[in-house]
Amino acid sequence: MKTTKLIITALLGFFINAASAGNFSLETRYASDYFFRGTLQAEESVQAGLGVSGKVSGVDYSARAFTNQSVNSGTDSYILAGGVSSSFMESLAEVYLGLSHVENVSGEAALEANLAVSLDTVLSPTLSLFRNLDDSLYTTELSVSHTFNSEICDLTASASAGNTDVSNSEDNTYYTAGLEASRSLGEKSSVGLSLLRVDSESIGDEYIVGLGISTQF
Repeated sequence: MKTTKLIITALLGFFINAASAGNFSLETRYASDYFFRGTLQAEESVQAGLGVSGKVSGVDYSARAFTNQSVNSGTDSYILAGGVSSSFMESLAEVYLGLSHVENVSGEAALEANLAVSLDTVLSPTLSLFRNLDDSLYTTELSVSHTFNSEICDLTASASAGNTDVSNSEDNTYYTAGLEASRSLGEKSSVGLSLLRVDSESIGDEYIVGLGISTQF
């Protein structure tokens, strides 16, 4: 428990230090449902996220705070994440290493380590591995995406497949596929409308509609 508290404190300190000099992004969003790794956490929801990123001595860093607030039914969720990344092979590959404090159930939180490898190729594939440091539970996820640019709007198609340990004796396999249309509102702001299909072993097919606005400063 003491080790967990020390790691969370270090993560908060990293977030505060990163905020002193970096590029900020802010997003607010409405979502018809909120799923986390194939499990429904809340129905109609309002989401907000604040991120900061930058570079120090050739190493990229990023930190993000996210919350999902249920409007009618479900639990409120909070995620605090921070990490560093570096590019290799003439920027063809990028490796990210970070920590996340995840609270999807009221009064219960998990500290996770995250290792991700991304390729700057067609479909931008990313393979992510998460490990719950308290209960030794694992999540693996493969995601792809591609953006089509036009004068009217940008259209991003994405898909993912993953498997997550719900407990030491139970796991859940999930799949997502979605489209998001976004349009610039100025030099640093944009608005987006999305449709996401979620399917997993714990639920049937579900479709999520989202509408959000983001800005950088």
